[in-house]
Amino acid sequence: MDRLDRLVFAHRRLLAAVCAGLAVLLVTASFQQDGDSREAVVVRDDLDAGTVLTAEHLDTVDLPRAAVPDGALTVVSAAVGRPLAGPVRAGEVVTDRRVVDARDLVGFGVDDPALVTVRVADPAVVGGLRVGDRVDVVAIDPAGELSPSVVARGAVVATLPAATRLDEAGDAVGLVAAGEIATTLAAAGLEAGLTLIAR
Repeated sequence: MDRLDRLVFAHRRLLAAVCAGLAVLLVTASFQQDGDSREAVVVRDDLDAGTVLTAEHLDTVDLPRAAVPDGALTVVSAAVGRPLAGPVRAGEVVTDRRVVDARDLVGFGVDDPALVTVRVADPAVVGGLRVGDRVDVVAIDPAGELSPSVVARGAVVATLPAATRLDEAGDAVGLVAAGEIATTLAAAGLEAGLTLIAR
């Protein structure tokens, strides 16, 4: 027994390296087995909220099944043309909650939800918002003849313009609101300047 102990001690580094190599091989082999990996759509680069996805933004990769979140998109075409609901990092998996689709607004906490795009007169307002914020929408008379009035309360910010566009007047913000309120917002934007107040 002492001889075996001495032999193991003398070759401990070699034995440790062999064990580590075997562990890596076993993990790799387990990921390659059928059913242990899953294809998912990921973004190639860091992207800002509001970026409308194109095929050039996206890749499909095989990931361990446990690393793929619920709702992950599996084909690039399912993400193309849809705006990002928030900023993402390169390599991040694209899920149904990371993109906005007017046909699927579940998760915004609004009854009878509709997506409406409004242009905010002061771009500085947009810079202080985050996706998911609840905002009140205030109409401002461009001529200054009428007092500001609240058009809608508690709309949810769904999309924001890319950070590179925040210095442009009239930046578009996607808001989720109940259907009738969304209609009112769309009409108000045609007649007055709009600003947002975070709640």
